[in-house]
Amino acid sequence: MKTVEFATLVSEYEAVFLDAYGVLVDAQGALDGAPEGLAALRRAGRRFLIVSNDASRLPERSAARFQALGLEVYADEVVSSGQMVARYFEAHGLRGAPTVVLGSGDSAAFVTAAGAELVALDVAHPPAVVVLCDEGGFDFFPTMNALLSALMAALERGREVVLLLANPDLIYPRRDGHFGFTAGSLARMIEEALGLVTPRPPRFVHLGKPASWIFDAALARVGTRDVVMVGDQLHTDIAGARRAGLASALVTTGVTRAEAVAASAVKPDYLLRSLRA
Repeated sequence: MKTVEFATLVSEYEAVFLDAYGVLVDAQGALDGAPEGLAALRRAGRRFLIVSNDASRLPERSAARFQALGLEVYADEVVSSGQMVARYFEAHGLRGAPTVVLGSGDSAAFVTAAGAELVALDVAHPPAVVVLCDEGGFDFFPTMNALLSALMAALERGREVVLLLANPDLIYPRRDGHFGFTAGSLARMIEEALGLVTPRPPRFVHLGKPASWIFDAALARVGTRDVVMVGDQLHTDIAGARRAGLASALVTTGVTRAEAVAASAVKPDYLLRSLRA
């Protein structure tokens, strides 16, 4: 691992994948260096994609938010984990399956586009599929309690429920040392609770980073494997890039600090202080 400037990555790789939260933005706005980094990519004629575990916004809405923050990003440059729901439904013949979605209105739109039949949580009639997209967009405790109860009921009846997790991130950066929980933490809560009643509890299938689904989709779009993934989290961005056989760079503007890398088994190829080129 070596510390480099973002300009070095721009010059050495044909394409760049960028995480969104912690790399380009946080909950308060654009991060230092993000506009300059994107401008450097465009000047160099490099392909880049925002490869994000944010399944709360459609690509068009994500691009509009980036642009409002002064970041030149377009909808076709966004690969969202929410888009992987359709890929999973198609691969596993789930079109038409009664499905519960936890997340925003855009999260529901991702799942509707996959061909799911959206249903309400009902303990008496557990769904065939649960898609956990985001930690917001629903009344937390009543919804989580109802989901846990529905899954418990399904287990008692010997019914299998497919659990899909669009956003495996556990936390996200807000700003100035403040953080928030994300959908990945909610999935772990459910899995731990189910483990209290069965020795082999169902587990969520990860659709976003570090899973291969989102990397395969992004690689198909850029048409090259000469790619570096720039992210702020070791267990999603960096681990996912390594599994996909891609170079990786950790930027310390988000969740992971440089000193945490030394204690981790997951190592990036590069360390960045920001995207400022």
